[in-house]
Amino acid sequence: MTNDSSADPDISPVLPVTLCKRVIAVHDLAGFTRAAQGRDALDVWAFLEAYYALCAEVVAGGGGRLVKLVGDACLAIFPADRCVEAVDAMTSLRARVAPLAVRHRLPVSSGHANLHLATIAEGELGPAGARRFDIIGEGVNHTFLLGGRLGSGLHVSEPVYRQLPNERRGAWKKQRPPATYTIG
Repeated sequence: MTNDSSADPDISPVLPVTLCKRVIAVHDLAGFTRAAQGRDALDVWAFLEAYYALCAEVVAGGGGRLVKLVGDACLAIFPADRCVEAVDAMTSLRARVAPLAVRHRLPVSSGHANLHLATIAEGELGPAGARRFDIIGEGVNHTFLLGGRLGSGLHVSEPVYRQLPNERRGAWKKQRPPATYTIG
């Protein structure tokens, strides 16, 4: 994609923006809003600070990149050839939330993690002076919606599932439609 100087600046992307295939991962805590309600803001802040640090550590450890943290959710990407590492990272993140919640006396659970493999647009986005790395595309939306009716657990799309080694597929339960594989 290149900048066309004749294009309308209000609708043309500021470059560089690239289209690339990525594993998109979303982790969302369960019960956070209820648990945070009526609590001291500094206690909630301390929990989120620890949760965000945990997200950054786990994502980086799996070879991924943290895209953003919003409230009690984490959005990350991994290289397309690192589906196994992305699944392992989100599994680890889910497992490490409970001890963190206990330590902060905040009754939240590990919620759900969704993973999908798709082509997305990635690059710097935002107004001058406040640009930051972000990702956009139908694949991002699909990742957020994946497993929505299935509740807590780890949910992966068919493209991610197909990248897992055969010996790692046995524990997953296929859900329909669309094809979603769930564990935990």
